[in-house]
Amino acid sequence: MEKALIKLSFRQIIDMQARTSFEKDVFHESYNEFLMQVQAYNRDQQFTTWEQVRAANPKAGSLNYKVGFSIGLFVRGLQQQIPGLNDNLGNPVAFDTHRFEIITSDITNKAAHQVSIVYTTGMLTLFGVLDEYMLLAAGDQLNNPEQQEVQTFMIKMQPHLSVSAYVLQGIHQQC
Repeated sequence: MEKALIKLSFRQIIDMQARTSFEKDVFHESYNEFLMQVQAYNRDQQFTTWEQVRAANPKAGSLNYKVGFSIGLFVRGLQQQIPGLNDNLGNPVAFDTHRFEIITSDITNKAAHQVSIVYTTGMLTLFGVLDEYMLLAAGDQLNNPEQQEVQTFMIKMQPHLSVSAYVLQGIHQQC
């Protein structure tokens, strides 16, 4: 594999089984905000599930964005570190952006509430893949004319981790 610039995305799923205080806070706050915001798209309360509301009113898709605001302080508290994703030495991996999504929910059953947060890194240099590990460096290290030492780290490929952007020889592609 040639050297390339990539961005990684990691999806964290949060549901009733939340273990950390962050996950519990996101679970409870997003459910409470969902109950409040969904009323605008379900005035007669004829629907109970997120799927039913979204099918009946396509504009309800904006609830992902609206409910996502309610967890902003909790995400800021992560200090740009992706929960659940560490390099091979146990160091946290930093993210630049995040996206919140309601996977499923039910206004009559809090236990059915499930959301995800997708964290996306800044640009990373991919030097290669060794077995199930990616050898990476922060930023663009492709143009290192003096062949200076570059600080690298390794991340194991795992469920919910994806290459979400790939740049090779000046060509940018979204995956």
